[in-house]
Amino acid sequence: MTDPTEACVFHIVLENQASKILQSTTYTAPSLSTDGFVHFCSFHQVGSVVKEFYRDQKNLKLLVIDVSLLRSELRYEIPDGNKLSYSSTEDLYPHLYGSLNVDAIIDVMELNRFNQKPVHPDTASMLRHYRFERLPVEGTLFKSTWRASQQTADDKPSGTAMIGLYANEPESVSCFHKLDYDEVWHVYGGDPFTLYLLYPDGQTEEIIMGQNVAQGQYVQYVVPAGVWQAGCLNQGGRYALFGCTMAPGFTGSCFEAGQAANLIELYPSKAEIIQKLSVNGDEKYMPDDFAN
Repeated sequence: MTDPTEACVFHIVLENQASKILQSTTYTAPSLSTDGFVHFCSFHQVGSVVKEFYRDQKNLKLLVIDVSLLRSELRYEIPDGNKLSYSSTEDLYPHLYGSLNVDAIIDVMELNRFNQKPVHPDTASMLRHYRFERLPVEGTLFKSTWRASQQTADDKPSGTAMIGLYANEPESVSCFHKLDYDEVWHVYGGDPFTLYLLYPDGQTEEIIMGQNVAQGQYVQYVVPAGVWQAGCLNQGGRYALFGCTMAPGFTGSCFEAGQAANLIELYPSKAEIIQKLSVNGDEKYMPDDFAN
C-alpha cells in the first residue's frame, strides 16, 4: 500500500550517522537485513517513534526523504513486532524494500526543529531543485551561488551571494544574528516573510518582504552592518525563496548569533519574537572552517 498524497517521509538517525550517510550514494540500514526493509515515518508518527525507540538518545537528526525520488519500493504497512498501538490506516508505517538512494534525501534537520507537520509538495519541489544545505548555528536552508574570485586586502572574498528558503516544514528560519558588513536581501518567489531588526540605539523595525509592493512589501532591502536581524515566513505561508548578497562577502568570521536572554534585556518589547527566533544552545559563532 502506498500513499500518493505524502510528498516526504522521514528517517531518524544519530548525528554522526547522518554525516556518513550523506557521504555515500546509497544507504543500507541494518534493518534491511534483519526485517527486510528500512523503517521510515510519516510526519505524524515521528514523535511516537522517538518516544518508543530513541527516548534516551541525544543529537538526533531527521532525514527528509522525497518519495518521488526513491528507487526502491515503498510500502505502507503495520510494522513487525506491533510495539506501538495501531488502530487505523493512519498507523501504517512507510517501509522501503531496498537500499535508500541518498539523492532522495532533500534535507537533514535537527529533530527538535520538527513541527510534526507534512512537507507541502511546493516546498518539496524547492528542496528537490535547489539541494539546500543547513547553515551552522542558525539551521537556515541555504545554497551558495557566487563567491568572488577577487579578494579584499585581508584575503576575504570581495562579494558573495546565496539563495535561501524559509518554510514551516521542514522548519527554516533565520535566528537573531549580526554581521560585520551590510547585507542586501532579495525576494525571488513564494510567500511574504518578515525581517525583524534590532538597532544598536534601541530602535526596532519589522520589514515585510514580498512581491506585493502596493501593500508596502519590499522586494529588496539592505540590513546595515551591526544590526541584529532575524526572519521567518509569515503566518499562512508555505515557503519563501529569497537571496542575500554581500560586498565584502560573507565569511563565517563576520557572523555572531544573539543570545535570547541578552537581547530580551536590551529589547524587552520584542521578547516574544526574540524567544521564538533565537539559536538553540549557547552557540554564537560559525565553525572556524565555514566559509572562510
